[in-house]
Amino acid sequence: MDTARVAACFMVVMLHTAATRFGSFDEQWWASNFYDSLVRSCVPLFLMITGVLLLGKRESLPAFLSKRFARVLPPLVFWSLFYMAWNTWRGERYGPWYGWLEAIIHGPVVFHLWYLYAIVGIYLFVPFLRSIWNAARPGEKICYLALWAGASAWPTLGTALGLETRLLQTYGLDTFVGLAGYLFLGAYVHEAWLRQENKRRYWCASLGLFMVFGALTMFATYAYSEHIGKPSTLFYEYLSPLVMASAVCAFNVVYGIGAKAHTYAGPLQALSACTLGIYCLHVFVLREVDDTLQTLNPAASPWWSIPATAAGVFGLSLGAIMLLRRIKAFELVT
Repeated sequence: MDTARVAACFMVVMLHTAATRFGSFDEQWWASNFYDSLVRSCVPLFLMITGVLLLGKRESLPAFLSKRFARVLPPLVFWSLFYMAWNTWRGERYGPWYGWLEAIIHGPVVFHLWYLYAIVGIYLFVPFLRSIWNAARPGEKICYLALWAGASAWPTLGTALGLETRLLQTYGLDTFVGLAGYLFLGAYVHEAWLRQENKRRYWCASLGLFMVFGALTMFATYAYSEHIGKPSTLFYEYLSPLVMASAVCAFNVVYGIGAKAHTYAGPLQALSACTLGIYCLHVFVLREVDDTLQTLNPAASPWWSIPATAAGVFGLSLGAIMLLRRIKAFELVT
């Protein structure tokens, strides 16, 4: 799980690095589309890890909620204030102190903090999803996942095919839609991995399919963007069918690597402990680094500059978070 968490965190950094070059059809667009399509399963991977770690546990509702919210609320408030201060320095205004409070309550002040808000709602659903998981038989788990995947994927497919329909709402199937389904999927895929007798073959097949679904996401994004005449992130949606399939394969790949990485368990655990802080800080580092690199070498090829920038941003963010974690007051927010 530590390996999977570190991999998912680096994929997030890669995604946001690539996304800065996606907005227009130019010489950088294909590189952006390639890397973005490859790592789109990063957030689903985080949620699948959460499902593996939480759904099999048994604990009281008060104990669960107090533990989980003590983990997510301090970072949400701290990093919101951090970015609000940064935005203020760049010219944005939030008014008096209660304006800052209202801004935090109403939603993320920087786009990537949406995940911390979403995880609050997901945590509220976990105790009930846990009961479903522990009570369901294998066939019922498959049925739940099929309904969730079908209902969640339909908006992407319907938009791509130009179908105007309220099928989900008419039959009440929109109750199955949501990111929380990835927790259930993660727990199920983890069980499937443990059942495999030939794990090497299973891992190789997952790696191959991961590349296939990444390529399909890339070409589907290109085709739909060409169709509507501008870059579109439709097939990048976390609940699109290609991203779902990619997430399953990505989980198997990184979990398989982690299963063989016993020698590096200590360093991986230390890295994993920093991933929340890296996730929260990396957008600040990325914007500063990317502005500098664009100034120094605006003609650099995106095919190497995107992964190089992502690696640099990840490393700088990691170093900063490791320093912050040496101060006890920052342990809860990083």
